[in-house]
Amino acid sequence: MRVFLYSAIGIPLLIADAVLLWTLPGRMADHFTTTQGLILLFGALAYVCLHLLLRKPERMYLWAHEVTHLLVAKLFLRHVHGFHITSRSGGKVVIDRTNVAIDLAPYAVPLYNVVALLPVTLVAAGTPHARKIYLGAAAFLFTMHLCFSAEGFIDGQPDVRRSGRIFSLAVVLLLLMLWTPILAAPGTPGGYSGLSVFYREWIANGMEAARGLAERVRSLLSHRFL
Repeated sequence: MRVFLYSAIGIPLLIADAVLLWTLPGRMADHFTTTQGLILLFGALAYVCLHLLLRKPERMYLWAHEVTHLLVAKLFLRHVHGFHITSRSGGKVVIDRTNVAIDLAPYAVPLYNVVALLPVTLVAAGTPHARKIYLGAAAFLFTMHLCFSAEGFIDGQPDVRRSGRIFSLAVVLLLLMLWTPILAAPGTPGGYSGLSVFYREWIANGMEAARGLAERVRSLLSHRFL
């Protein structure tokens, strides 16, 4: 019953995610130069090559995954009975009880990107070269997070199954999209100053796209039944 109810919530949320995801690249493109876009692409491709052709940094990801579980569990005042990471069995955090936030936090929070935000915000504020280095590194780390998170969903990890894959995917996708402008901000000359405008325009574009989609669906249905 829990999975059914969460899935019922997740379906409309996934539709909203799809609309926002459709409009996000256009909004992001307005904030980056061609050179910055190529740096982002290079950083992402560098990780994909590492993941597919060389060696996946599984242990590195496991640390971020389990530490995120641990931190969020502490935020909810859960008692942690154990924490370990091994090369054979992976990682595990043993707590007295869990919830949706604790389960999905490691997928929805790219911890290495978040950790990099504070120092790079201070360093990259006035240095173009530092901003370029940050963008490449951020794209690399974010792509790593996406690849391992996708594997977790495909493999059907218990964190995902407890609330159902539909709801879990909807929540994680939404939060990752919301993270994207924040993580990219230190790499832009304006920094964080334009974020509020970015989110307003992004949501407005999403609502406009949703209205256009609804009109097309209504038009198709009307022609079909007339």
